[in-house]
Amino acid sequence: MRKFIYILFLIITVINISIAKGLKAPDFQLKSEDGKVINLQDLKGNVVVLIFWATTCGVCQKELPEISFLQEEYKDKPVKFYAIVIDTKDLNEVKKIKDEWGFDIPVLIGNLEVVKDYRIIGTPIIYIIRKDLTIGKIFFGETSLKRLRKYINKFLK
Repeated sequence: MRKFIYILFLIITVINISIAKGLKAPDFQLKSEDGKVINLQDLKGNVVVLIFWATTCGVCQKELPEISFLQEEYKDKPVKFYAIVIDTKDLNEVKKIKDEWGFDIPVLIGNLEVVKDYRIIGTPIIYIIRKDLTIGKIFFGETSLKRLRKYINKFLK
């Protein structure tokens, strides 16, 4: 019975998140690894890719370096990438992991509010936010660069 309730909870959560597409993305103010405060509202006019990740996530370890290459492809376009870590606030640990995993996406330090607002139930979860700051697409778990490119390009138009 307990397993059934857990599975039902996950299904309802996924449905709720799916319904969120097209809605305004929840605003946030998060500190970056270099101490700057990043506010989602300040990114209006850009396609924003938010990668929610954890230091213990094997899929994240594989995907973040790949997404770094994608970030490089879009460096001259109005696209911003941020990796929001949800399980540590330790900047030394974040720097160490970035070096070990080999990615250079700017890291924001997540908090309970952003986890709740974006309904993060696991990692990785990737949100692609349109230029008008509405939610365009949500990816759960492992995804391909081809799929990410497809939606980034769609929302750049």
